[in-house]
Amino acid sequence: MKKILLILLILAVQNTFAQQQYTHTNFLLNDYFYNPAIAGSKNVHMSNVGFRKQWSGFEGAPLTLNANFYGSYKNKMKHGYGASIMSDKTGLMQKTGIYLNYAYHIDLNENLRLGLGVQPGYLMYNVKLYNAQVADIGDDVLTGNVLATNALDLSSGINLYSDKFFVRLSMYQMLGDGIKFTGYNDALSKHYTAIGGYTFKSKQKKIDSTQTQRIIEKFEFQPSIMLNYVNPIPTQVSFMFKTTYNDKIWLGITYRTQDALGLALGVKVSDRFTIGYGFDYSMGSIKGYNTGSHELTLSFVTTSKKITLDDKDEELNNSIFENNKRKFNKKNKE
Repeated sequence: MKKILLILLILAVQNTFAQQQYTHTNFLLNDYFYNPAIAGSKNVHMSNVGFRKQWSGFEGAPLTLNANFYGSYKNKMKHGYGASIMSDKTGLMQKTGIYLNYAYHIDLNENLRLGLGVQPGYLMYNVKLYNAQVADIGDDVLTGNVLATNALDLSSGINLYSDKFFVRLSMYQMLGDGIKFTGYNDALSKHYTAIGGYTFKSKQKKIDSTQTQRIIEKFEFQPSIMLNYVNPIPTQVSFMFKTTYNDKIWLGITYRTQDALGLALGVKVSDRFTIGYGFDYSMGSIKGYNTGSHELTLSFVTTSKKITLDDKDEELNNSIFENNKRKFNKKNKE
């Protein structure tokens, strides 16, 4: 009876931690983490590795690791696929998940696209009781025990996007208690996430060596918002305002309600490699017990779309068209 009560207590604690997914400060860098419909939305294959240390200095605080790979068939941005693995460790408890992914993308018009994605997965939970610090030394309930259980997971996502804006909706742990033959599905709560953003680009005129006037975009300004909800916890809202210079360096200020104020930094080291760092300063009641949260994200372009003769012809035609358009507009103004 004592062992049964202990197991119920530990699972109840684990359920409390599982109620809300951890939110990354740089949530736009590793966007696939939040929505399976991201797979196939880019004409490259991507790999991301993320690490987050929550509440540094707080013993037993959450530690999150994740890695993923995604892309589309022949980089045509139609049939997307991906795979990911994640691990969350909080105190004695650890959750590990393995996921596969499929997404389908369609053109709604010349500028607007819609992606639909599904992500089945398998979750494994374990609690290492032998690491527990107890008052009753020698309690045989804790000696050498590791409690383990498992669950099946299913997520889905919608991604509406263009070159200027995006709206993403996703639902995680959809199966919930609908699966009975696993050990932990009845403790999974459905998670809902919505992310939206808009990109403003500053434009400057530049004369190149051929005396042709070109429009260059040095700065991008991107306000974005993310909402996370799981019953019965109040909706958590994350705001970010990000500024990008020359498509290589960015700085973002973030704020999460009921949680933290943060800073997001990123550097595009090369066309294929990007590094992102995030720091959160706790604003809630736990702020006196930690020195903040740190995260690091490494993003790789593993394969990119090969430029064909048709692509080069299209780029040249677009350049000639834009140049003639500017000359025509200038002539009309005169």
